[in-house]
Amino acid sequence: MREARLDFYELPGEDLTTSVLPEVAGWISIYEELASVLGSVLSRANGSAESAELRNHLEWIELRLAAWRDRHTELAGVVIDRSDHTLTYGGKSLRLTRREADLLDFLLRHPKHPFTSSQLATLAWQNSRLSDAQVRTYIMRLRNRLREVGLEHVITVVRNRGYGVTATLGKVET
Repeated sequence: MREARLDFYELPGEDLTTSVLPEVAGWISIYEELASVLGSVLSRANGSAESAELRNHLEWIELRLAAWRDRHTELAGVVIDRSDHTLTYGGKSLRLTRREADLLDFLLRHPKHPFTSSQLATLAWQNSRLSDAQVRTYIMRLRNRLREVGLEHVITVVRNRGYGVTATLGKVET
């Protein structure tokens, strides 16, 4: 049996220090796709000899994806304090409810990726019992609240696909 040796490098063209938001969003999409494909392969591996190696690769991909998502949030100039649900943007702070903070944080970590109401209920809040109308209410209320810090247009509606966040979110001059 051959020994698994995993050397991980940046992919060609990958630069985690980039300050170009659309490029960051592109890398997020690439790593999401890689994680999805590898997760599917792993589910079919069924304890084969390659399963451990595949799990190591998937773990690394998920770490890179998290790093790119953090970079996007950093460049967007939006900081969400998870302990007290405070949003800071452009030198302004806004206190959010736990659900509002969870929703915005989830959307910011998945730029340019629309989600349906039921997907948001499950993925952002781990609560599949919320109705589409309840999710729409949270979206509408959050968009109105974001107006206070100049982010009213950050949450977008993608016709027949759901809600998302624009990848071109820029920093506000203070």
